[in-house]
Formats: sequence, C-alpha cells, structure tokens
Amino acid sequence: MDDRQLINQLQKVLAGKRYFIVIDDIWDTQTWETIKCAFEDSHPKSRLIITTRIVDVAMKAGGIYHMQPLSEDYSKMLFYTRTSGSEGPPEVTTNFLKKCCGVPLAIIIIASLLVAKHSKDWSKVYDAIGFGHEESDDVRNTRKILSFSYYDLSSNLKTCLLYLSLFPEDSLIDKISLIWRWVSEGFIPYREGMESFELGEIYFNKLVNKSMIRWIDPDDNDGRGGCRVHDMVLDLILTISNDVNLVTIHDMEQHGTCSRGKRTNWVRRLALHGSGEHNSSLALEHVRSFNVVDWRANNMPLLLRFKVLHMLVIEDCVFSEGSSLQHLGKLVQLRYLGLVNTAVKIPEGIGHDLKFLEILDVRGGLISELPPSVGELMNLRCLWASRHTVMKGEIGKLTCLEELELYSVEKCPNFFTEVGKLTKLRVLKIFSSEIEESAGKALMKSLPNLQKIHSLTFLDDGGKARYSVAPNHSLEGLASCTKLYELVLPIIVIARVPSWINHLSVPLLSRLGLHVDAVEVRDVQTIGRLPSLLALALWSKNEKKISYTFGSNEFHRLRWLFTKKIEISIGEGALPMLEELIYGASAGRKDGVSLVPWRTNNSPFLKDVTCWIDYANSGYREVCEADEALREAAATHPNAEYLSLNIEIENYDMEAAKFIDNLQWILHDLDTPKDVGCPAYHYQEERIHRMIRSLERRLRDAAEPWVGRYSEQEIRGLVSKFKSWLHDHAGTDQDEAGKSDATVSEDEDHYYCFHKDDQAELVYV
Repeated sequence: MDDRQLINQLQKVLAGKRYFIVIDDIWDTQTWETIKCAFEDSHPKSRLIITTRIVDVAMKAGGIYHMQPLSEDYSKMLFYTRTSGSEGPPEVTTNFLKKCCGVPLAIIIIASLLVAKHSKDWSKVYDAIGFGHEESDDVRNTRKILSFSYYDLSSNLKTCLLYLSLFPEDSLIDKISLIWRWVSEGFIPYREGMESFELGEIYFNKLVNKSMIRWIDPDDNDGRGGCRVHDMVLDLILTISNDVNLVTIHDMEQHGTCSRGKRTNWVRRLALHGSGEHNSSLALEHVRSFNVVDWRANNMPLLLRFKVLHMLVIEDCVFSEGSSLQHLGKLVQLRYLGLVNTAVKIPEGIGHDLKFLEILDVRGGLISELPPSVGELMNLRCLWASRHTVMKGEIGKLTCLEELELYSVEKCPNFFTEVGKLTKLRVLKIFSSEIEESAGKALMKSLPNLQKIHSLTFLDDGGKARYSVAPNHSLEGLASCTKLYELVLPIIVIARVPSWINHLSVPLLSRLGLHVDAVEVRDVQTIGRLPSLLALALWSKNEKKISYTFGSNEFHRLRWLFTKKIEISIGEGALPMLEELIYGASAGRKDGVSLVPWRTNNSPFLKDVTCWIDYANSGYREVCEADEALREAAATHPNAEYLSLNIEIENYDMEAAKFIDNLQWILHDLDTPKDVGCPAYHYQEERIHRMIRSLERRLRDAAEPWVGRYSEQEIRGLVSKFKSWLHDHAGTDQDEAGKSDATVSEDEDHYYCFHKDDQAELVYV
C-alpha cells in the first residue's frame, strides 16, 4: 500500500469523527507534509499533536509548545535516584545538572556513567566530556554525554551496542535472541568457567545499567524480557556503526542505503527495513549477516548470492506465493537461522546441509512442521518453536542444546525419553495436550539428568493433560540445580512440595508453579522465605482446602500470586509488591475474609484481581452478596483508581440456587408469626404446601434426591418440619397437605428469589 492509499484509507476511517491523535518524533518537514494530508477536512473539534526536535518541522505544523525542562529540584531527585544516593562534590554535581539542561535522558545517562566512578573522579569526567559554552544547547550537550558514555564502554560492549543499529526505530528487541545473536556474531569472547550466554547476559545488563538501552519487563514481551533503544542513542550508534562499516541499513521505503564506511560496496551486515524491492546492485559476497524485518515483496534475494553468510533472520515478512528457501542448504557456514512470524517451508534436508547451525528460531506458528532432519543438527544450541509447529524428528542427537522450546511434544518421537540425553540444557519449555502413563514415567526418569537446568516449564497445550507422579518418583533429582530460577510444572501432580525448594538450595528461584496432592501450611511458609520469588502458582489437588494467612515477614518481592483450593487471607502489610492476584473462594463463606482476602490489605501496587467463586450449594441471594462484597472491596481499595476486578463463576446451578433461596425464605418466614385469616398467612400457607409437594416429588422420582447443600435426609426432615408447622398453626391434617398432589402439574414448581430489598419475586421454572 503506497502513501496515497494509506492517506485515503485513514481519511475514510476518520470521516465525520472527532479524534485526538499524537504522532511522536517527526524528523523532517517532508514527512510532515505527507502525514498532514490525511487530516485535511477533519472535524473542527479534532486535535492533532506532534513531537519533534526539529524547529522547522514544528513551525510548519503550527503552534509550538516548548516542553519545559525538569526543575533543579526534580533534576537532582532523578540524578540521585540513579546514583543510589552516591554524592560527589556538590559543585561538580551542580555543573553536570546545569549542562543536562533538565533533559531526563541526559541526566539518567550521566548518572549511570558516574555511579561506576569514584566521586573524586567526577570532575575529571566533566572536563573530559568537553561541554560547550552555549548553556541553552540541550540537544548538543545531551549528544556529548551520550558520546562520552559510549566511548567509556569496553570494546566488546561497544560492538554489542552498535549491533543494535540493525533494528528499526522503536523496535522491541527480545533479550534472549539478541544475546544469542551476539554469540553467533562472535562478539562474546571465551571466558573460562562461564558459558557464552551467561557472559552475554552480563553485557546486556551492563548496557541497561549504563542507560544505553531501556529494559522492557518480561510481562510486556511474552515472558522473555527485552529492551528498546532511545532514538537519540539510536541516532548516535547509527552514525558510529556506519562509520566503522559494522552495519548497512537499506530502507526500501526511502529507497536508500545508509552506509558511510570507506568501502560501501563491501557490506558485512545488511538490514532491510520496510517494503519494496531490494537494491540488486549491493555486493552480497562478503555479507556475514542478513536481516529482513517487516518486508512485503514479490520475492526475496537469491540465497545463492551469499557466499559467507553466518546469520539469516527473516521476521514479520510476507512473500508472494511460491517463494521458498530452496537454496538454504548452500549456506553451509550458517550459524543462526531465524524465521519468525514468516510463512515459509523449511527444506527437508536442512539437518544434513547446515552442519554448523547453532540457533534455529521458528516462533510465530506460521511454519507447520520441522522436518525430521532437524534432529541431525548436532551443533544446535537453541531451538525455539511456537504453537502449530510440530517437531517431526527425534531430539536425542541434539546433545549441544542449551535452550529448547517446543509445543505438542507428544507428537515428537520418543520425546520424554530422548530429552534425558540433553544434559547441557539450561532452559526447557515444553507444551503437551496429553501425557500418557509411560510418557510421564519416562519424563520423571529423564529430569534428574538435566543438572545444568536454570528454567524448567511444562504446560498444558489446550487439553487437560495431567500426570500424577508416584510417591517414589518426585523432583528430588533436581535438588542439586542451585542456579534454578524458574520451575513451573502445573501439568505434573507431585505428592508434596520438594524439600529442596528453600532459600538455601535455590536462592535465585523467581518463578514457581507446582501442582501438589496436598499443600501444607509449612510448605507455604518455606516458599515465603525464597528471597528472589516474584511469581507463585500453587495448586492443591486435595478437596480438603487448607487456610493460610500471608504475613508481613514473607513474600517481600512477590508480584504475581495464583492459588487453587487454598483459602487465603492477607494480613496488614503483607505482600507489599503484589500486582496481580488470582484465587478461589466459596460464596457460602460468611466471614468474608476468604472471599475478599485483600479487603484490609494496602498493597499499593495491586492492579489486577481475579476471583474464582465456587457457587456450589449457594443460593441466588448468596451469589448477589458475594458479587457485591467483591465490588465494594475493589471500589474502596487504596489503589481503586487502577484496580481491575474480574469475577469468574464455578459450579453454579441456577435451579438449585433458586430452590435454596426459596427454602431459606420459607424457613425465615416460619419464625415470623402471622394472624390466621390474613392474606399474608394464606399466601405463606400456600407456599409451604407447594414446597412440600416439590420436595416429596423429588424424594419419589429423583435418582439422587438431594439439591445443593441439602441431603436426602435433610430434605425428609424439612418435609416433616413443614407438615408439623401446618398442623400446629392451621389445624390442617397432614394428609390434606399433599392431597392436591395429583391435581397439580408436576412441572408447576414455584420458586422465590431473594432480592437486595428482601422482597420476593415469584418465579416459575
């Protein structure tokens, strides 16, 4: 779709509507002139805001509002927050903040730079940056700060940072795949006693700590974590990267190639952004890395043109029908192959041709299967696949694997036995829609072999897969895995919480999900002392629920909590960092503590609450009361403005609920004497007659004559009670109570539903 088509489409969508649109970071007037065409003839009350650092663009757009810089006090607050309170000479700090001109990015980066320096060296850093004398030139000074921070990095960190210029602006960059790209490119040096990925993770964290990249929480990136690059940082690394000819960017929408190296025809790492046809004049013989993102084209470059390609990444691309990777096998030096969110067919012989392949990433689910020969990639270190992608080959030969993510593993031949051979695995994340007894036993036998495991996740893939572990087969074989940071196994039901899950054995454990036959109070107490725990999911299989009160001396960092068949309450000051709570409760509980355990808790960050209410044996009135109690608690919570409440229903029987309400109403009414002969008395007497007929019919005809919380014996007792009341209060013969049974239609049962005002409404069912 070209610019004119996009403009027409946007005008059609906005026609006759009021809108408020913000367009961020426009760099040139030509772009603005194109964009504004889409907003001509707009509704007079519509508003359009753009942000830019280019004065000419702002003047073209109309009225200019200059963003005010941070005040001196706020600048100091931000500075000292980043330096963790470390203070250098006051006059040097003042000079730094003065040169930052209240620009948050400049303050954060200079503070991140200084936090690693001794305070006596701060003045040397100030002198080394060489600020200009134009105090109002905030952009210029920010760029100088950025540049100095870059040159303060080690050589390896510089290369890793420059590599990020491959990605389009504002991209969410996946942390794990980025580190493995660094590894495949050779940017991570060998260090004895440390795996390359671990060192790469240290590099990533250093860049975050120095504020050269911005950390993105795993919750915003499919649980993997990631980063973004600020546009001013990206502008810097693009310039430097091009100067040293590390990366060549070919923007097909701008029809240009961005490279300032001395040998622009010698491309080493090529990135294609946008849609259109690539520049066929580019020399590809020396290209080591080819990255294509969000490409819409008739065909992709012929793979035969690449002679020394080590990395091939094709992400979010759409090719015309018939496009294929038929010459992929010719890229014999390939180390990294990423085919993410892209529908292509992988050649059958990939495992026989690409002997040096280390990373295979086919996430996105657009590739239906991995051919059997993938099981021959004996140098493979990472294999990531998504739902709808099935592994057809065995995995037992992939003994170099460090990370494995697969769906539908029950369709992978001998998977649960073969996985025990992958002794180098650090991360294992698998999904299955079913697990047979033999497969479960094989898995439990394989797990103790994974002594290097850091993250172990086994989840249900859309079915109801469960495997109950025999008492003599537990998870004790993982006791020596002291670097474990994630253990989520809801699909496996174990007899008890393993004894080694404690703060001494697994101090790094941050995510824990267990399905246990019976959870004990001491188990929760032990888990509560884990110092790094951020997320906890705890299922109890036992129908006999335990009760647990969270105290203020445990779970200090917990952000996400899920409990099943555990009645919880939360003490004052407990769970101070909790953001999301998912729990179950019974509507019949009258104390309200287990129904709304967070009512009195002042967790300041709580923003999502999901309550699964068990309505078994509950009347309609209790349903209403439970709903009202939850909503009232949400409305009065300290974080009510941001709190989202979700109420889910379990085991609700409408007929039983109405029946229970009717019984409760009648039983309540028996304690309120009425004058014989008044209309209300006759109304009450008729209702009791009808209830007796309904109960007797249930006792006579129902296969299981109980309803809700009332057993057969209790129903017989109620019939006797009602007949006795009629006899005592009206002198009615007990036989008369049921004499009209034959004349009343069997489906003419009358039920009464309680309402908030305690008035009854007659309902025919």
